[in-house]
Amino acid sequence: MTAFHAAFETALGGGFDALWPHLEPDDRTLGAIAVYRNTAVKGRIDALEANYPTVSQMVGGEWFRAAAREFVEDQPGDDPVLAAYGAGFPDWLARFEPAREMAYLAPAARLDRAWTEAHLAPDARTLDARQAAALSLTLTGVPARLHPSVRLFWFDWTAPSLWLAHRDPQAGAELAWRPEPEGLLVHRPDAEVRARSLSRAEWVFLDACRKGRAFGVAALAAQAAQADLDIPTLFAGLIAHGVFETPERPNP
Repeated sequence: MTAFHAAFETALGGGFDALWPHLEPDDRTLGAIAVYRNTAVKGRIDALEANYPTVSQMVGGEWFRAAAREFVEDQPGDDPVLAAYGAGFPDWLARFEPAREMAYLAPAARLDRAWTEAHLAPDARTLDARQAAALSLTLTGVPARLHPSVRLFWFDWTAPSLWLAHRDPQAGAELAWRPEPEGLLVHRPDAEVRARSLSRAEWVFLDACRKGRAFGVAALAAQAAQADLDIPTLFAGLIAHGVFETPERPNP
């Protein structure tokens, strides 16, 4: 970044002194900066609304854009690529006083963010049933690797159901906010981001995999969470969903 570009960026935030060695400090310059700044702010507000569509739907476009403007003023960011803009929005929203009575907004923002991250995650080959069968019992000792797009959540409230009911009404999730624990998986095994609810046993299994535990260790953890769990059925279901990256074969 040149000295001029650095000074111009500072001027967009209101600090003009560093810019005057490069430009004339007249009304025309100030007007041009104001136009550019408004355009940049609007672009970030638009990006934030696109990246957090569920939150926007919950509160309405007018409320969201007013809040988004305050966020942009507070965290303008310096990446010209806006597809991933707003990483700090969920935490910011949790502290935002006008949202204090809407405790579900910050969790919904976290899930919207997970959707964006899954969309932008690297591609990877997923473990399929044929590969798992070929590894047979050896698979139990293989360190698990989740697909790079996988994002896992466990909430004490029904945030996943509430979010799914807004994000994908066809999924049939209940539009309710209750103090009941729920889990959610967001991932993109192919070209499309997917989201589904998780049982406690599924979440425990996948959380162990996220930590790099072997598949056998993850299975034992899930069994401890649910004594009557059918591990082969759980594992087969997760494989079918494309949750795992193809593991490295163990050395002979």
